[in-house]
Amino acid sequence: MSMDFREYIKGRKVLFDGGMGSMLIAAGMGEKEIPEQWNSLYPGRLVDIHSAYFEAGAEVVQTNSFGGSGLKLSASEAGRTLDPSEVNETAVRLVREALARFSPDAEAGSGEPDSSLDGGLRRFVAGDIGPSGEFFPPMGTLSAEKAKETFLVQAAALDRGGVDLFLIETMYDIREAVEALRAVREISGKPVIVELTFDRKPRGFFTLMGDTPEKAAEILSSEGADVIGANCTIQSDVAAELAGEFKKVTDLPILIQPNAGKPELSGGRAVYRQTPEEFAVDMERVLDAGADAVGGCCGTTPEFIRALRLKMDSKG
Repeated sequence: MSMDFREYIKGRKVLFDGGMGSMLIAAGMGEKEIPEQWNSLYPGRLVDIHSAYFEAGAEVVQTNSFGGSGLKLSASEAGRTLDPSEVNETAVRLVREALARFSPDAEAGSGEPDSSLDGGLRRFVAGDIGPSGEFFPPMGTLSAEKAKETFLVQAAALDRGGVDLFLIETMYDIREAVEALRAVREISGKPVIVELTFDRKPRGFFTLMGDTPEKAAEILSSEGADVIGANCTIQSDVAAELAGEFKKVTDLPILIQPNAGKPELSGGRAVYRQTPEEFAVDMERVLDAGADAVGGCCGTTPEFIRALRLKMDSKG
């Protein structure tokens, strides 16, 4: 019997997966390729990556559809050849294949517990929606109507594919996050998570457009988000502070997914030096600060998620 993620997260700490981009680069993705291309080019490699996250102990694994909106796809030469609906439906199928490999009898939201773990863990497929790549005024010309239109197509495809929940992430403008949330709400009653991306400034945490955790919590709660939080940009050593800021201003469950430390450029690529163990220690503080769910973003791998799983299990 399937379980609604909103019920599952009540009274427990939930583990999400880690980064996708760095995994694809490690698997050989070229500079002119985009992640969503690989859903059709190398489906087996995507299934392997998703499987590795399930095996590491992630309860929620995200589809490879971060840049799967029509607006984002049309911004690259590779993306212009792809059909947004096909990209997103395929992305869901690949996570489902990984889940079937991990737990052959799994239904939506009801993956069987791994025998090496306890606590009745279940597995969920999250439909990943990232920013459109365009900006609202005064930085750009994106309109609310245009944003919602592109997210409607993406959300509908993810829903048809069979996601258990939606994860709107790495949003730097609360206005765009709201349009993505409204689009999902228009086509589905499934759970929706919204994560903004913050920088730590002397006066606190702010998005690129100046949105604070307090403003984000107020608006996203009123728009019907089920879980809110932050991912990307921030590093794990300051993530506990950000979790605490959210905890002060909302009763909604909080998800925090920071990067694996600060990237260094090496050979034109971003390299993350933090170890899985260092990350897991920081993320234990994030949980203690009030986060209900944790995972990783850029630079994190299944090894990071495994280290975090062990840390969470040891706490009981």
